[in-house]
Amino acid sequence: MNSAGLRISLFVAGLLLVFGASAAVGSLFEPADVESDASHGAEQSAGHDAHGAEAAVVDYSLRMSPTQIGRGQERELRFSIDGADGPVTNFDELHERRMHLIVVRRDGAEFRHLHPEMDESGTWAIPIRFDQPGAYRAFADFSVGGEQHTLAGDVFVPGGEFEMRPFPPESPFDSTDGYEVRLRTGEPVAGEPASLTFSVSKGGHDVHDLAPYLGAKGHLVALREGDLAFLHVHPEEAGGGHAHGHGGHEAAANEIAFAATFPTPGRYRLYLQFKHEGVVRTVEYTVEVPR
Repeated sequence: MNSAGLRISLFVAGLLLVFGASAAVGSLFEPADVESDASHGAEQSAGHDAHGAEAAVVDYSLRMSPTQIGRGQERELRFSIDGADGPVTNFDELHERRMHLIVVRRDGAEFRHLHPEMDESGTWAIPIRFDQPGAYRAFADFSVGGEQHTLAGDVFVPGGEFEMRPFPPESPFDSTDGYEVRLRTGEPVAGEPASLTFSVSKGGHDVHDLAPYLGAKGHLVALREGDLAFLHVHPEEAGGGHAHGHGGHEAAANEIAFAATFPTPGRYRLYLQFKHEGVVRTVEYTVEVPR
C-alpha cells in the first residue's frame, strides 16, 4: 500500500475508534439535556399546562445534508427539524434567534456559533467550510411551543490526518485580541447548581461597557468530554441588568455570570462569547467536576 493509501486507512480507522469510544462513553451517562442523533427523535418528558393537564410528548428529529464535506470546500449545510407532521416551521425566538447552530470538532476544537436562515418549507441553510479534517458535531438549538430542544448530528471532513486529543488542561484564564478573561467557578459539584462568573479586562483595565449579545451580556455553551453532551447554560440576570452569582455576589459591570448544573463528574469545555466595540469574541475553558 502506498503512503497516501496508508494515511487514508489510518484516518478511517481513527474515526471508527472515535465513534466506538464515543458510543461507549455515551452509554454510561444520561443525556445532559434534550439531545438526539440525526437518526433519532428527542423524547421530551411530559409537561403540564397552566390548568394542570398533562401535555403530549412530542418527538423531533434532525435531518441534515450533506454529512460529508471535503476539506477546504465551501458547501451549504442544510437541515430540517421534523415533527409528527413533517418539517417544523413555527419556531420560537430563543436568545433573539429562532435557530442556533453550534458546530465543534469532536475533540472540542473549531468552535462555531452560527445562525442559519429558514425557507418556507422549513429547511435551514448556511454556507460552511472546514479547513481541518476530522469529525464535527453540529447542534441545532431551538424552541417550539415554549420548550427548548437540542438535536445533534455529525459531519465528516476527510482530506488529511486527524488525531483526537483530550480537552486542554483546566485553567481559569483565556485571552483573545488583547482581552483577558478570568473564570471563577468555586468548587462545582455534579448534579448541583454552580455559578460561573467571567471577568473581562483589556490592557490591565476592566471592560465596563460590554454590549448585549443575544439578549444578554454574553452567551455560553458547555459540552461534556467524551459524548459531547450539550448543556443549556443560562445567564443570571437580576433587576437593572445586573447579574447575581450564588452566595449573594452582585456581578460587576465587567463580569458575566451564568448558572449551570453539571450532570455528572468529568471534564467540560466552556465557550464564552461576549461583544465589545461591535465585535463578538470567543474564549474557551476546561472545567473539571470532581468524581
